[in-house]
Amino acid sequence: MRTLKVFREHRGIASIPEVFFKSVKDYGPRPALSVFRDGAYQHLTYDELGHRVRWLSSGLMALGLSRGDRCAILGPNSPEWALAYLSILSAGGICVPTDSLLKGFEFRHIFEEAGVKFIFVAPKFLETVLEIDEELGIFKKIILFEKVSGDYPKKVTFLPEVMEKGRKHPKELRFPKLEEVAAIIYTSGTTGKAKGVMLTHRNIISDVAACYQSLPFDHRDRFLSVLPMHHTFECTAGFLLPLYAGCHITFARSLKSRDILADLKACQATVMLGVPLLFQKMYEGLERAIAKAPLLKKALFRSLMRMVRASERFGREEEAGKLLFRSLREKAGLGNIRFFVSGGAPLPPHLPKAFRRLGLKLLQGYGLTEASPVLTVNPPEAPKDESVGLPLPGVEVKIRNPNEEGVGELCFYGPMIMKGYYENPEATRATFDEEGFLQTGDLGYIDAEGYVHICGRAKNLIVTPAGKNVYPEEVEAELDKSPYILESMVFGFPKNGGEEVWAVIVPDYETIEREFHGKRLSEADVERLIAREVRSRMNRLADYKRVKKFIIQDEELPKTSTRKIKRHLVIPRLISDFEKRERR
Repeated sequence: MRTLKVFREHRGIASIPEVFFKSVKDYGPRPALSVFRDGAYQHLTYDELGHRVRWLSSGLMALGLSRGDRCAILGPNSPEWALAYLSILSAGGICVPTDSLLKGFEFRHIFEEAGVKFIFVAPKFLETVLEIDEELGIFKKIILFEKVSGDYPKKVTFLPEVMEKGRKHPKELRFPKLEEVAAIIYTSGTTGKAKGVMLTHRNIISDVAACYQSLPFDHRDRFLSVLPMHHTFECTAGFLLPLYAGCHITFARSLKSRDILADLKACQATVMLGVPLLFQKMYEGLERAIAKAPLLKKALFRSLMRMVRASERFGREEEAGKLLFRSLREKAGLGNIRFFVSGGAPLPPHLPKAFRRLGLKLLQGYGLTEASPVLTVNPPEAPKDESVGLPLPGVEVKIRNPNEEGVGELCFYGPMIMKGYYENPEATRATFDEEGFLQTGDLGYIDAEGYVHICGRAKNLIVTPAGKNVYPEEVEAELDKSPYILESMVFGFPKNGGEEVWAVIVPDYETIEREFHGKRLSEADVERLIAREVRSRMNRLADYKRVKKFIIQDEELPKTSTRKIKRHLVIPRLISDFEKRERR
């Protein structure tokens, strides 16, 4: 089995606190974390962060945090979030990073099931946390990230006060063993009730070390942190990995494209992780800027793009794009970028190609929360746009029950695979096969060169009345290429003992309005426009894969915080509504 090229040896496998303090020792005066506040960037060096982690860990122990106590973190990306995570682990606790987009009842489920005793919380969530505590009475201490005025219960305290307590009364840090649980991460629930994934220090650091070996970056690189840190992809690869390597992390101001581009430029970022939608929006922003440019500049851009496309025959389009579009990248704030990494959802193959033509490297990877999470990534020197790349060093992959085309369930084995689901042995047993491989629920295959390809989720597979298999993700990728379609969701509608290919489509009204400026479009006009686009896009697919019926929806489809559509919420409602209409 082929795995990724190893660029260098890793920096050691140890608990997360031990790895962090090794970086403090090695990179002390270098900048570690930065954030834009009060009109300027504020910075923390590795030395300064190390001191704060020691103080906050000591403060937590003074408040009664014992080894193995679960401690939740609820709030936006910030140096305080990072400080809380590292300090909880350095005090021997277990982190429960919590998705801030969840509802109150979902917070309650997580805090109660995990037995959370301490919680770090942003002020905006304090009221919800106090309501949960009033009902359950589970928290020993509620620690606000910042000091705010108000009349609070005694158990509410502030991070600066806890840190000051630890500074005055330092305690010896409790470095955990490698097999101890570091974090319990509740899955975002695209298919129902969330389960708590238990990741040990060995799991997480093994993944960090394998990524460090496989990607060409070092302590001189600057990461822009955009994705939420409670998400395992960002926490492992956008937070712990750069700290492991001695890199500089800047927390983005927001997810708005304008702010991201400003931060990329200001911090001279060289690496950024993101989800496909983020990169799609970035590229659309560049296209809009070009469309608004004066005629002479537009003509020059088209001329340069023809030259880049001509170089594709020789596999030199990235080099040509780097040379010819240098000025464009610098104006867009992308002048220092060495590579982007996309994860969390399938990346449309046309995007890496579009970025490459502009001289930018966009690499797709793959993983699951249950795998800490990265399992594969495209090699920078030889990426395949339609693939999720090669397995990381130490990762084994196999295809379970392959069909005649070699497509089956992807299963993985390696040191980064989870310990199991928290207090759910039945679900844990069901997730591993008889050889101990993690069963992902994703359908895919391995090509002749060892690259892993994803076809779709096994649960989403559509089986037509003729017995043909249709992967919704493949059809969605074609539909979403239309400039008039904001997003789509393809599903199987029960029909004649099988399923018919249907789609929910959310039109991109902003683009439609811009394209048809001055012409008033009715609902019927929009429906005809979308119908035309669907027919055009489906011409590229086999007849049995084509959308037979579509439903237009004006509102965005419900999603998780990492922008995955919650199919389990949408599909039953659509089928039920249609069946009700048919019975009338």
